Amino acid sequence: MSHRIKVDVDLAAFISRAAESLGLEVHLDPQTTSIPSNEHLAIVAINSARTQLATYPAISVAKFRNRVVTKPTQANQELLKKLQIVVNERAKSSNQTGVATYRFTLSGEFIEVSDVISFDSIWSIEYAQTSVFENAVRSANELPLGRTELVTQEFLVMNFDVPRNLDMTEPFRHLFAHEPGYRIVKATSHTGYVALQGDRDLFEEVSHAIDYLEGVINE
Repeated sequence: MSHRIKVDVDLAAFISRAAESLGLEVHLDPQTTSIPSNEHLAIVAINSARTQLATYPAISVAKFRNRVVTKPTQANQELLKKLQIVVNERAKSSNQTGVATYRFTLSGEFIEVSDVISFDSIWSIEYAQTSVFENAVRSANELPLGRTELVTQEFLVMNFDVPRNLDMTEPFRHLFAHEPGYRIVKATSHTGYVALQGDRDLFEEVSHAIDYLEGVINE
């Protein structure tokens, strides 16, 4: 194994699950991360020791009550093409293996790059052909990287962090009765994400689920 995987402490379980599904071992370097508050674009690039580079499509990232909201971006295709070229060039010139998340303003100005997997990558578990978490494990084990294309162009993902005194059984039953299409996945007993896809008001549906789980509303 070539390197330790840097990951937000609240997301470490997703790396462990990806490793287990591949029958591989990983060494984690859990950290606390922060994401810019203003809506922006994020592109993940992963370098492997096999000199392979995999980049993911640009994703829109925003905040809702300090939760991270990710969805496909509606940005101009010409701008997105330029940003992908910038990321590819920077990633190729980097001597670092592993994951790097490049963040840009909606107009394409560079904000920062982070080598820690954070909440703006959880969308890929559901809606990329190979998740960032799995490809991080592949990179750390010097294996070929998986494909990064989106499996749908209409989705929205938001993380939740439920107070520890709240029940986490009955809310799930209520939400699945309300919307069978919800994907509600736990990272720990009271944290995780809600995902939904389709041609509808996804933000309203997902934010409703988050508010219900976190006790902000009761219906």
